[in-house]
Amino acid sequence: MTKPDLRDALIVELQGQLEAMADQFREYRTNSERLLAFEIENARLSGENEVLARVVPIGEHLAAVADGMEALETKVRSLPRKQQTDVEDALALLQSQMVSLSQKVQMSLDGGPTRPLLSEVLEDWTEVRNGFGIDPKKINTDRNRILDFIEFAGDKPANKYSYYDIQRFANLLVRVPGNYSKIPEIKGKPRQDAADYNDRLPADQRLPTLSAKSIEDNYLSPLRVLFRDVAAEHSFRSPLSDVEIRISADATPSVERQPFAVPELNLWFAHAAKEARADMKWLPLLGTITGARIAELIFLQGKDIYRMIGDDAAEYWVLDLRTDIATEDGGTSKRKVKNKPSRRLIAIHEVFETVGFIEYVQSRKADEWIFPAAFYYGKNRVADPADAASKRMNRMLQDVGIHKRQEFVFHSTRHTAKDLMRMARVDERTHDLQTGHALTTVSKRYGSKTLVPQELEVLRSLPLPDGLDLSPYTLSASSR
Repeated sequence: MTKPDLRDALIVELQGQLEAMADQFREYRTNSERLLAFEIENARLSGENEVLARVVPIGEHLAAVADGMEALETKVRSLPRKQQTDVEDALALLQSQMVSLSQKVQMSLDGGPTRPLLSEVLEDWTEVRNGFGIDPKKINTDRNRILDFIEFAGDKPANKYSYYDIQRFANLLVRVPGNYSKIPEIKGKPRQDAADYNDRLPADQRLPTLSAKSIEDNYLSPLRVLFRDVAAEHSFRSPLSDVEIRISADATPSVERQPFAVPELNLWFAHAAKEARADMKWLPLLGTITGARIAELIFLQGKDIYRMIGDDAAEYWVLDLRTDIATEDGGTSKRKVKNKPSRRLIAIHEVFETVGFIEYVQSRKADEWIFPAAFYYGKNRVADPADAASKRMNRMLQDVGIHKRQEFVFHSTRHTAKDLMRMARVDERTHDLQTGHALTTVSKRYGSKTLVPQELEVLRSLPLPDGLDLSPYTLSASSR
């Protein structure tokens, strides 16, 4: 009787094991692919870290199965050549499928397919934002601040940045001098160089660093918007989703704007009333009583200030920021304002008739600038009239002796105007409409979005603070 060949028995056993394993793997692979697709889609839509975390075990399990397949392949290679071929072909197919699935899992854990470089998507983002009606200066500044981040963290695919990349950038900014652009040794250099320069100075000579507000508004805010928009466009999760970037307590504390007190206003008005240039003369008084921003006042034209007649035949002078700008070629351009509430009607106090401002406005043609000199420096046209005017106003405040960097500046007049209206018990919604502040509650958003005649009357006759001396203006008006 022939003795059975033990190798044949081993081959039969291995083939049975392989077929069973192949069936299990096919079923497992099908289920895994379905689960993976479901989990990845969940992660994309919800952006939750815990969803992505559930994908990790799938990758680990697949790796373990792959290790088992390698062990089985080693056993098969010990078989006679004739029986190896079919088994090896089956193993090769299974391993190929295993590698492909494992790569998909790893790709999902790494953030998905590689997206374009951040520098590339930045240019697309900047182009798209130009269609939003945002001030071009703001768009360019945001772009430059994001380039500062790229210089620090490197130019990587947009989906390969981490939360720590941005947190480390914030940590660096806390060490950067606030006026780095005015220091010849570091002007135009990377923020890292600026921070290192300041650190090397003796302790008693170190420069004040960027404020927490400056870091948030000028650097972190643009990054948040960029990653939010780009993540939506290229289907990945923003590194700033559901996280908080912390600004160190070592940052220079933000300076709060302060309103001007009556004695300070009297000094300023006495100086301004003597100015020959219309913008230097009238902007301090206009800003203080109307609360309008300097960029809103600089771009006023003759047509923007006019008399309204109410239902009771009462007359009100108003300043209208809802109109377009008349251009030199006879056309119009859209008035640039900070936000939607800024496009508004502003009541003009009756005192402006007494001090001669209305008379001056009536001397300007409808399409002429109210303050034409603000657009020139000598014979050259200035690039940013509002910025130039702000600097002139702050120099005037320095001459008067009431300027304090960031704390007492022309923008402080908006705070002063708010205080004047509060002290006169003007309804909060009314003075928000006057100054162009957003109506922040549902109740406030109901009703007219423009000052109505009764509100114009209240603001026109607003009581001015005791001791406020406008005689320099009245004397100037009477001497003409």
